Amino acid sequence: MITTDRSSSSGRRAWWAAGLGLIALLLAGLWWSPRPDADAREQGAASGQGLRVGAGEGAASGVQFGPGASVAALVAPTVLPDGRPSDFSPQDWAALKSAMAQTAKPEAELKRVVAYLRFQKGFEQWQSLRESSDMARRQQLAASLVDQLPERLRQGEVTMGEALMLASALWTDLEPNEDKRKVRLEEVQAVLASAAPQPDAAQQSREAAQQAEYKRREAAIVLEYQSRPESQRDQVWLEGQLDTARRAVYGAN
Repeated sequence: MITTDRSSSSGRRAWWAAGLGLIALLLAGLWWSPRPDADAREQGAASGQGLRVGAGEGAASGVQFGPGASVAALVAPTVLPDGRPSDFSPQDWAALKSAMAQTAKPEAELKRVVAYLRFQKGFEQWQSLRESSDMARRQQLAASLVDQLPERLRQGEVTMGEALMLASALWTDLEPNEDKRKVRLEEVQAVLASAAPQPDAAQQSREAAQQAEYKRREAAIVLEYQSRPESQRDQVWLEGQLDTARRAVYGAN
């Protein structure tokens, strides 16, 4: 989530909502362009014999999510001399930094949103392999995604229900034995429960209503933007409309 203050759940929801349009465009491929070394990284990662969670929150909990003994996590993109990660184009990186500059903690928010975008990209790659015979590659992606779920939940980027559904889908690849898979999912649920934010009921209800209203407005704005001919799509207009919608729903916070 894109947030202004980690101590304020409403602030997190506001900036997450404000960033949905930006992230949607990145994930739709309007900004994100795959790098030539992406396939090589993934093929190399898929060559391992076993799977387990990497150095993320799942590993710290002592829960081994994957069925094997060990395998290197997906190789992180390199940082180029200009400070840009190799999996972002110069235009993408500049746009993302510009958007994060509007937050209270630009560097922290940039790091967090980049991690979330990579999580989403990894999920898209995993889905694209649904009909693939390369199960090792698909399992490697699934293990990496499971490893990241607690942090994505902790940041409020997914709900507990969404995290559990994702974990269930991913573990279908990681553990074919239904009884063993059920045990692992119970372990995952315990890890996720400890990572989940705990807002009070009234605040949660209020934020849910705000989020629903923002999503309604955002959907209309993005639809209008995407319905225009490509030559008439004005990024400044889109960002301005999303910001206006955010302020209308969440105030000026």
